[in-house]
Amino acid sequence: MQLFRPLNEQEYQVLIKYLRAKIAERIGVGVDQEIDPTILVRIAELRFGVFVSIEKLVYSDGMVKRVLRGSMGTVRPIKNLLEDSVAAAIHAAFYDPRYSPISPAEFKNCVLEVTVLSPMFDVDMDWLRNKLVLGYHGLYIVDSGKATVILPQKVIEIAESYNQATGKQLDNDSFIGELCNHLKICNPTSIKAFETQIIYELRPDGDVVERKLYLNRLLRTAQVGITK
Repeated sequence: MQLFRPLNEQEYQVLIKYLRAKIAERIGVGVDQEIDPTILVRIAELRFGVFVSIEKLVYSDGMVKRVLRGSMGTVRPIKNLLEDSVAAAIHAAFYDPRYSPISPAEFKNCVLEVTVLSPMFDVDMDWLRNKLVLGYHGLYIVDSGKATVILPQKVIEIAESYNQATGKQLDNDSFIGELCNHLKICNPTSIKAFETQIIYELRPDGDVVERKLYLNRLLRTAQVGITK
């Protein structure tokens, strides 16, 4: 299976820098960065769903933890990838109802993560058991009239809880069980799946890399012949 990679390395580096500049601009912090407008134009030609998360780096006992500070997005494109990413980043920073608006001091210790979503396609439980790649595919599930978006990052959270409880890796069958136990999704009436490309900063305004969550040691998945 060919990986979904709509953004090349140059493009996703620029996208993260642009989003950071837009948030900094909103909180009145000056940013001295040169951003190639031709790359922004290329990104604006794409139409995909996108989620932007902001995580605060917290230092404790010599360890660094990434603590969620806000997350927003859309499973379907509204305008284009560039504008939708900016809108998601601004909402994550200032309008996520779970958090207070981010401050300039906080933002200096925050990193950005962008998850780009492929167009969704219909799947069934058999597909989840045999073809779902944990940590790579995301899901849009309707159960009891409620729609739930499950990004690969959420799958890792489920895998961590499952491993703590059982000492085992999370496989596809166990994941289906955890959907019911963990998220109360037991009898879905509709399941759609999508592929993802996840990019994030290693440190504030630092290097940007792709996250390959499907390689996480807590997951046991066939990976169905993933190639670059």
